[in-house]
Amino acid sequence: MTLLAKPDETLLEHTENGLKVFKSIKEAYNNVPELCGVDDFWEHLFYSIFFHDFGKGATGFQEMLKDETHKLRWKYRHEILSAGFISALNYDDPYKKAVGIAIITHHKDINKLRERYNTFPSHNGKKLYKKKLTELEPNFKELLNYFELIGRWSKKYLGYELDNFNIISSMDELQDVYKDAVLPYYIEWEDEEYSTLHGKYGIFLKGFVNACDHLSSGSKYEILKAIPDMKSIYNFPELRKVQEDALNTRGSAFLTSPTGSGKTEASLFWSDTNQNPTKSKRVFYLLPYTASINAMYKRLQKNFGNKDLVGLLHGKASYFLYKALSDDIDDYDITKNKIREIKGLSKKIYRPYKILTPFQILKAFFGTRGFEMQLSEMTNGLFILDEIHAYDAHTTSLILEILKILKNNYNAEMLIMSATLPTFIKNLFKDNLGISAEIKMDKDELEKFTRHEVNVIQGNILDNFDAINGDLNKGKRVLVVCNTVLRAQEVFEELSEDIENSGLLHSRFMLRDREKIEKSLDKLDLLVGTQAIEVSLDIDYDVLYSEPAPIDALIQRFGRVNRKGWDKDQLALVNIFSEGSEKDKYIYNPEIVQKTVQSLENVDILKEDIIQKLVDDIYSEGYVGKDKEKFDSVQKHFESFNQHIVPFINDSDSEMEFYSLFQSYEVVPYKYKLDYLDEIEEGRYYEAMSYFLSISIGQFKKFERNDNVELDGKTYFVDAFYDKKLGLVLEEEEDTFI
Repeated sequence: MTLLAKPDETLLEHTENGLKVFKSIKEAYNNVPELCGVDDFWEHLFYSIFFHDFGKGATGFQEMLKDETHKLRWKYRHEILSAGFISALNYDDPYKKAVGIAIITHHKDINKLRERYNTFPSHNGKKLYKKKLTELEPNFKELLNYFELIGRWSKKYLGYELDNFNIISSMDELQDVYKDAVLPYYIEWEDEEYSTLHGKYGIFLKGFVNACDHLSSGSKYEILKAIPDMKSIYNFPELRKVQEDALNTRGSAFLTSPTGSGKTEASLFWSDTNQNPTKSKRVFYLLPYTASINAMYKRLQKNFGNKDLVGLLHGKASYFLYKALSDDIDDYDITKNKIREIKGLSKKIYRPYKILTPFQILKAFFGTRGFEMQLSEMTNGLFILDEIHAYDAHTTSLILEILKILKNNYNAEMLIMSATLPTFIKNLFKDNLGISAEIKMDKDELEKFTRHEVNVIQGNILDNFDAINGDLNKGKRVLVVCNTVLRAQEVFEELSEDIENSGLLHSRFMLRDREKIEKSLDKLDLLVGTQAIEVSLDIDYDVLYSEPAPIDALIQRFGRVNRKGWDKDQLALVNIFSEGSEKDKYIYNPEIVQKTVQSLENVDILKEDIIQKLVDDIYSEGYVGKDKEKFDSVQKHFESFNQHIVPFINDSDSEMEFYSLFQSYEVVPYKYKLDYLDEIEEGRYYEAMSYFLSISIGQFKKFERNDNVELDGKTYFVDAFYDKKLGLVLEEEEDTFI
């Protein structure tokens, strides 16, 4: 009898397809045995994949696969039966059990098995296990025949022939892996008596089993490799110094270079130089904001000419992909399936380049579902961190802790980039990560990049509309940056009245409206925005008016004006108001803002070679006050927290810790409730998603107190004024900001 793994794939076909992926992973991550301290690791993984679906040989499972009505349910876990075949292996007991745990958890983690399928101490669980085990009997001989393939397939996919197994003579020999292996492993975890399996060995086993199973199920039989020669993509007649240096830098490094000076290409040259001979190291490009991630994703897809090479990961990626695909695909169901495929592959070990937020990396260190595959993929990884200054002290400290683990335990290298990186932050990374290499422009080249003339205007923005209107009337393209959404809305309403081609950008727009605004940014005569425009948006305006902010934030804002000024040999004016609004203190440290304004009052031409000194003078004391407390708290507690994260167990408390990092709620303005529900009823979930926007916990709680929140199903609707040009309008800002 031919046994099936899926309705359209035999068990042998699926197993061999999994082993094809295994071969490509083994070639890509050949140092894993050394990293986890288990010489026979690849053998253990081979057997885990070979046996992982043997439990599908149960008659009930086969009947379910053949049921054309798709109504038949087997109501058990095939992997529990599959794991029993480890009885055949000639390994020391800990390694045999490791293979068993890798098999039994390849769909459900140990907590889920304990809830519903434990065979000890549950009498009913044991009874059900025995009952389902008998369903293997009719096909047991067929499964034993498959053992004949171990020698041939191991030679083909592992590289040498395995014979360290016995043929099982009867069903009675199959091991109860839950009782013998899973339960002892769980108790050791509870008692904090960790074994090798609780560390990298278990992480790699679980991560790679899942990768092989998932990719082969999606008809992908090898992981993709990086571009062989990045210089063939960016074939410049002449390289800038930072690009040349990046091409010649091996190992982790800092890269400091002005906005618009080719940092992205330099970072990709660095990744090229630090690749392994098989071009299989994964490259992770980390950016702070969704808009900049989407822009970089599109840019690299276009540059590389192969959409499969680049993955996109952030909380709203589904909607971004939907809008990108719907231009080319009319059928909603086809689009939906395509998005599921693209996102699924981006989460797996498949694409060599990923553009994402640090939070997508942090997930793995909080034990969220699938973290083993994430960590396995990040092994040997090349991490490019763009604009590291953009994160608060708490997030920066978390990033530093995970980079430490990746560098010390997983053989990763990192390039930390910024136009303005305070030396105290650089030193924190240097000391913790042992990074000494620095790539930067020399003084003469830096001077050529001087683009801005600084003007500090006394007072606040509301008292100085005449100056801004004066530039608009002269036909200049004007960028205005405010610190709070409320102030940005006020300013936009005042300035845009007579400017037809104007736009406002901040975090409280619904996705559908924000997307339209972002598409128009390079065509506007007036753009008013918040911090959302600071990083990695490729926009270029003639003049800037900005509320006061820390020096590093201001430098980013300056970078959106006269972006290529050195080509035109001209300077552009950047105006900073000496006063902000009352609520700015909840976003920025007032002392740092005051120091920044005082420093810039003494600057006329902002020469690029003096920026670092300005930054360091302003941040001479490093983190202070609450920022220092937050930074130090993570440094003190994270290591012991992370030790509790072990493979095969998804700890819900740790997951909650991760999601608590996001101090916001996703809501729909009440006026769009019927439109939203219509889309849900029609099954158009991505269109429904377009009505969401984010508000902070403080804002949400205020809506609740005023009885302006309605929960319908799982969706929150807020009763507040919403306008397509202004976004969600609140009467006042609350006292807590993200």
